[in-house]
Amino acid sequence: MSKQDTEKVLRIALNFLEGLTVEQFQELIEGNAEIHYKAKEKRYLKEIQRIEREARHTTDVEKILEGYTKKELLFFCEELDLLIKTRDTKKVIYQKIVAHFGIADSAVQESNRLTGEDQWKPMEDALSCCNTVEEAKDFLLSQDVLRLKKDIVVFAKHLGVYVNQRYTKQELLERIVNSVVGSGIRGKAMRRGE
Repeated sequence: MSKQDTEKVLRIALNFLEGLTVEQFQELIEGNAEIHYKAKEKRYLKEIQRIEREARHTTDVEKILEGYTKKELLFFCEELDLLIKTRDTKKVIYQKIVAHFGIADSAVQESNRLTGEDQWKPMEDALSCCNTVEEAKDFLLSQDVLRLKKDIVVFAKHLGVYVNQRYTKQELLERIVNSVVGSGIRGKAMRRGE
């Protein structure tokens, strides 16, 4: 046992003894009471092992801890000795867990891997192949890359669709669909009418 380990154990024992009442302390001295060692129960051992084994990205950690409430996530972090504040959001807690395990953030990796035109071109091509507005909306909603509003804005700018930052995600998607697919449908209707 190192000097630092000995100091930790003595600090734990001292904190325990300071927490006793005078009567409890007296009974301990007289031999009428005993101190017992009990290992902490690892309530989240299964999840910790699964994260170590399977998680490669932030989204993997989120999936493993999917059904947990914020309170349960706080207990989980307590078991890992992570410094978590009660005002931290679940997203921040996930990021701290990911950092604790040394897992690379998938969003950062993805954005580093694909840049600008390369990232949006396949999606643009697939969107232009949609025959109906509903099909195009379903396609865009199924894209993980377009989960965040800022990503939708960047995609709209790539397509040359005017968007206002105040638009909701739904309004942004509708503008993109109407601009790309709706214009194609209107063009076909005009050609048939001639």
